[in-house]
Amino acid sequence: MGTAIFTGVTGLTAFQRRLDVIASNISNVNTTGYRGSRVLFQDLFSQTLAGAAAPVGNFGGTNPVQVGLGVRLGSIDVNHTQGSLLTTGVASDLAIQGQGFFVLTNGVSNVFTRDGSFALNASGLLIDPSTGMRVQGYTANANGIINSEGAPGDLLVPVGGSAIVRATTEADLVGNLDSESTATAPATVVTRTITVFDSLGTQRDITLTFTKRDQVDDGSGLRNAWEFEASFEGNPVTNIPGGSTGVVLFDGQGQFISAGSVNGADTFTALATGTDIVSIPVALFPGDSVPDSPFDFDIDFARMTELSADNDVTMSNQNGFPRGVLESFTIGNDGSINGVFSNGLTVIIGQVALAGFSNIAGLERAGDNYFRETLASGASQIGIPLTGGRGRVTGGVLEGSNVDLGTEFSNMIVTQRGFQANARTITAADTLLQETVNLVR
Repeated sequence: MGTAIFTGVTGLTAFQRRLDVIASNISNVNTTGYRGSRVLFQDLFSQTLAGAAAPVGNFGGTNPVQVGLGVRLGSIDVNHTQGSLLTTGVASDLAIQGQGFFVLTNGVSNVFTRDGSFALNASGLLIDPSTGMRVQGYTANANGIINSEGAPGDLLVPVGGSAIVRATTEADLVGNLDSESTATAPATVVTRTITVFDSLGTQRDITLTFTKRDQVDDGSGLRNAWEFEASFEGNPVTNIPGGSTGVVLFDGQGQFISAGSVNGADTFTALATGTDIVSIPVALFPGDSVPDSPFDFDIDFARMTELSADNDVTMSNQNGFPRGVLESFTIGNDGSINGVFSNGLTVIIGQVALAGFSNIAGLERAGDNYFRETLASGASQIGIPLTGGRGRVTGGVLEGSNVDLGTEFSNMIVTQRGFQANARTITAADTLLQETVNLVR
């Protein structure tokens, strides 16, 4: 009788612990990135009343006779299946699709989380606002290139406090030079002004002058030619081999052939690809806004024509930008943080790091939606998203809890009935003991 009572007590203890886990799951049904848990039971050591016997002669042998002594808590496992994704529209909110974890630090130790409800602090650092822990990642250099081989560090996104410029390196011309123009004195002259930017983001107005000239032999025959020169504040700045002026050649159909220079013998030399054809010396920049080196950029004439039409040459595009301030940012699927500046530039300023583990079930809960690595989980393997099975990052989205209420309520009913049944076992054993005591009357 006593064995039955104590066996029933083990059942009460086990089902009580299971109900505790179910209660925790239900209470966290709306917790961002929460991972639900499940309880697994194991039977206790059994009392052997008779051992097993092998077949002997005409006897077929006997099986062991054992009485179970109850149940115990086997394990409480964390369910690491994907939670549902909820769109928030907040740029600093992040969610992971995969098995990775965000890495956060207090400067001493790292913790790991699926809760991506991050924010920027007063210094522009990406943090967990509930604890102040700093999100870890990789910072891009001035050219937007990220080196993910080193150790991750704090991510700085200084919205409103970071400025950037881009010097013009390429300018594209488009339009037409009238084929009816004359090369005899006074030759036809077409003047255009283009706007470019130096390394300090200062706007520079460059004057392009095209002058119709006699045909030039480029080695394949005579070509229609226009001489060109670039000037800044009245000073010629075209950097052409052999002089400060160059020529643009067109075929008989008015299509661009090449640009280059003509020496004294009228031998044409085409410009090499990538040759700077405009170089403005530092000495020509007045005032305090002076770049630290001569300002060079290329001009592309390939989209120009020489047809019987009006002169309408203009600059279609140049790749420079004036000073711009970081206004906002977005985070891509690979965790890259793209800064959007007021001058129209979009530059990669960092990349969020993710951690993977050989055994994510071995992680230990640390509160605040955090996990810690353990000997069972193995050391964290930190790297960039979309590599090593860490998963992808989605910006403006949060991952919800993976707790399913229907499953939890079903488990609650089963747990309640199991607890009641074990309580009945104890009551029944108590009744039998009472009857045994009554035998002496």
